[in-house]
Amino acid sequence: MNEVEIPFGNRTERRVALAVQLGLTLFGVVLMFLAYADGHLAAMFIGPLVALGGLIGGGVWRRKARVRRLVVEPQGLRWDEKGTTWAVPWYELSGVALARSNGPKPSLWLHLEPRDPQAFSATYRSIPRTQYGHWVQLADDLGGEMLDLALRRHAPQIYGGVVPHPAGI
Repeated sequence: MNEVEIPFGNRTERRVALAVQLGLTLFGVVLMFLAYADGHLAAMFIGPLVALGGLIGGGVWRRKARVRRLVVEPQGLRWDEKGTTWAVPWYELSGVALARSNGPKPSLWLHLEPRDPQAFSATYRSIPRTQYGHWVQLADDLGGEMLDLALRRHAPQIYGGVVPHPAGI
């Protein structure tokens, strides 16, 4: 039985965000220099604000669309993301489930139920924890069916299927 790798995030969306980020930043810089040359004081202040808005807004957009990978393998789960990587063996979990959120942009959530919650929280600090337990947001719901099949295949004894999404997440 081989590992199953499910990519989340969107490379095209990241490219569009980068183009918007660069475009707004360059527009702001050009506006600033043209305003300075003409002596328009108000436009000199608006140019840097447009450039700063482009940098911040495009950066946030690119971060939201960053590529992440969830690998389901016979040994457990592995999350690969720039800056945050973790792996959890199956024997440390008493249950794992999926949930879908019904917001304007639907997303898929992975719910991890540890056997020993205190030890799990101390060992896996990079796994997000909410008041409802350990929930990992998977950015979009495109890989949901493949993830469902992978969990049925590699962890049938602890996989709880698709559960209701808790309120507040």
